Amino acid sequence: MKHGFKRLLAAACCFLMLPVMPQIREPAAEAAAADTIANPFIYADVPDDDIIRVGDTYYMVHTTMFFTPGVPIMKSTDLFSWEICNYVYDTYANGDVQNLANGKHDYAHGQWATSLRYHDGMFYVFFGSYGTGKSYIYKTDDIENGKWSCTVLNGMYHDASMLFDTDGRKYLVYGSGTIHIKEFNDEMTDFKWGGLDKDLFSTGLSGLAGEGSHIHKIGDWYYVFVIAWPSGHPRLELCYRSKSLSGSWEGKTVLESGLGTYGSGVAQGGIIDTPNGDWYALLFQDHGAVGRIPVLVPFTWQNDWPVMGVNGKAPVTLEVSSTYTGTHLAHDDDFDSDKLALEWQWNHNPDNSAWSLTENPGYLRLKNKTVTNRFFFARNTLTMRTEGPACSGYVKLDTSGMKAGDFAGLSAFQHRYGNVGVYVGDDGKKHVYMANNTGGDKVDQEQHHIVAQADMQGDTVYLKVDFQFATVDGNYNVSNNIDKANFFYSFDGSNWTKIGDQLSMGYSLTLFTGYRFGLYSYPTKSGGGYADFDAFYYDRADWNLPLVVEPDPDGYWFHYTFEKNTESFSGRAGETIATTGTEHYAGSQALSVSGREASWNGAAHSLSGMFKSGEKYSFSVVAKSTGTEPETFHFTLSYKNTENETQYLKIATETAAPGEWVQLANTAFEIPAGASSMQIYVETAEGDNAFYIDEMIGAPEGTVIDGPGGSKITTTTAPETTTTTTTTTPEPVSDTTVSAPDGQTVLGDVDCSKDVNVADAVLLARFLAEDNEVTVTAQGKLNANCNGDADITSDDLTVILEFLAGIRTKI
Repeated sequence: MKHGFKRLLAAACCFLMLPVMPQIREPAAEAAAADTIANPFIYADVPDDDIIRVGDTYYMVHTTMFFTPGVPIMKSTDLFSWEICNYVYDTYANGDVQNLANGKHDYAHGQWATSLRYHDGMFYVFFGSYGTGKSYIYKTDDIENGKWSCTVLNGMYHDASMLFDTDGRKYLVYGSGTIHIKEFNDEMTDFKWGGLDKDLFSTGLSGLAGEGSHIHKIGDWYYVFVIAWPSGHPRLELCYRSKSLSGSWEGKTVLESGLGTYGSGVAQGGIIDTPNGDWYALLFQDHGAVGRIPVLVPFTWQNDWPVMGVNGKAPVTLEVSSTYTGTHLAHDDDFDSDKLALEWQWNHNPDNSAWSLTENPGYLRLKNKTVTNRFFFARNTLTMRTEGPACSGYVKLDTSGMKAGDFAGLSAFQHRYGNVGVYVGDDGKKHVYMANNTGGDKVDQEQHHIVAQADMQGDTVYLKVDFQFATVDGNYNVSNNIDKANFFYSFDGSNWTKIGDQLSMGYSLTLFTGYRFGLYSYPTKSGGGYADFDAFYYDRADWNLPLVVEPDPDGYWFHYTFEKNTESFSGRAGETIATTGTEHYAGSQALSVSGREASWNGAAHSLSGMFKSGEKYSFSVVAKSTGTEPETFHFTLSYKNTENETQYLKIATETAAPGEWVQLANTAFEIPAGASSMQIYVETAEGDNAFYIDEMIGAPEGTVIDGPGGSKITTTTAPETTTTTTTTTPEPVSDTTVSAPDGQTVLGDVDCSKDVNVADAVLLARFLAEDNEVTVTAQGKLNANCNGDADITSDDLTVILEFLAGIRTKI
């Protein structure tokens, strides 16, 4: 794209945002207004949360167990959007347990239930470890960038919480069933001799009787929040209060709630107030294989008791403001930096002599130094969290440095793991394989079972894992756990082959963490080999996307060309959805849809972000059949109406000749009022031939998008509202195709759409910038010459912009 076009387009956008143009809709600004996101507001393993606010900035910590670096510091300025900004430690201990040495490990142990506090300009972190039987106090004056000093205390203090009292005294509250308090010395290097040391209260409950303490002093009251799981109840959030740490305590249940239709109890975490006086509890909910995920629960105060939830329940949705940007705990990485991204964590302490980002620049090199026959004891497995409700990751692996007996690849990492990778046989031959753990419940009972294998071609292979944790309906209700993973390999990065069995995942206390992606390489015979990971690519199902959606340089809201991945497209009924380089219209890849059993089987994508019900947009996609006869394609919107009934509406319909691409486009498609849970997809009118799609675009109303055989404008009348109870897609009521006007000069109508709008300004700006990707027809050029002189110049663009801004009443 030429720089001149970018400058012109930027100038056009700035002009169109002037306050003199209230009648012109500015999509990005509207999308930035207050809106609704779903709870859980972060759909990833972020358990045992604690939270503080310093001024206008919030900080959160949580349990990371045996992963290092440990205690991620997460930061937010709006309470809803979070990012990792630092870690408390690289390693908290360096014994055999933490280093996977001599048959020992820290699985299910490590760093537990961290407490975070800010006092007199210092940040304090406290946690205990069952791996060492010790507890740790870290402190720093710079939580985002600073180094942390550490004090080690003998004894493991379970699920502890610090209190800096208003009289200057400092305490630790901890325990399970019976909650205890001990007083620190002034320096917080040990407990105070003769200080307060007593039981505060016992819950008297059975089962999980009360743990996960969080102590706060608010006004005249001391409050201790704990989680319990008594017989006959889900997990509960309890609150105890007293006006004296040495006095009597009273308690009550303050929340007994699942989340929508997902019944697991929401409990355990910290509380926080906002600068404007609102209060929230940051709790978590068990969500099967993806892990324990955080939930925000608003609450109020009545008679000095917290009253949590909305009508006593954790809300399924939350209202957020224009600052919302979402939370992203996994992402692509091309390994071009000399430092690992903060989203990566090692399984146990790494051997820092056995990995590198600089020996082969642009690659992560994992060097095989520690021989083992057990995957769980492989050093330097690098992990990244998965995210729900579904996600996918793939890695490009160069195996040229691997030796006989070496294993390397990509793991769905938990106790019940699934691995897709490459191993080298004793004869030096390489094989792609899928393996799982068929051993018992203990780590040392692991059995690495190869389920399937195929011969390797060359030295480079792509390895992929697709995770499906749950589905979500139009009311943000999460389904029961699906928890399935599938494994694939490819030699070209486009054509994928499924390998091995589908993995039934499960959250196991053997590891006590949610599933992660894991990049691994280890020797079973002898050291000296290595694996080079070229890049890691990540994709996820839409979940709480940022509200501010900026158009790309072409003015499009989305533009899918499938150059790296499937762009979160999925099949509607078990079809195979994959990228391919065999056919393509734009770029070098397209999306193939195969394994179809009915005409309505197709490639689907959720429609979210700035797309609003009752508004009009321009949509386009190109399709190509593998059949030998003409094929009619439908570009379709499915959605839920206000009665929560599933509806279908054709965006466009076109018939393609055999072996040719066809465009399905509509420059003014109106999303029905009240529509929710929207998906767009491509299907066929009949038959089950495989087909390809490419270059799917969504843009502002009126945008004419070039396609094969020239641009077409297709309008479709919405069908009568009909509840759909079968999988058969209804036929459209009306499909009409008309050509752009010819021989009629309408000044300003550069795209010949019979209307003058923002799309005309964008098209003219690109034309003036000599953007080779656009074409203006002869009629469009006549329409673009707004001031009637000899040339089309930026003066003509100014005329259009002034008209759109209301400065001119006509052109």
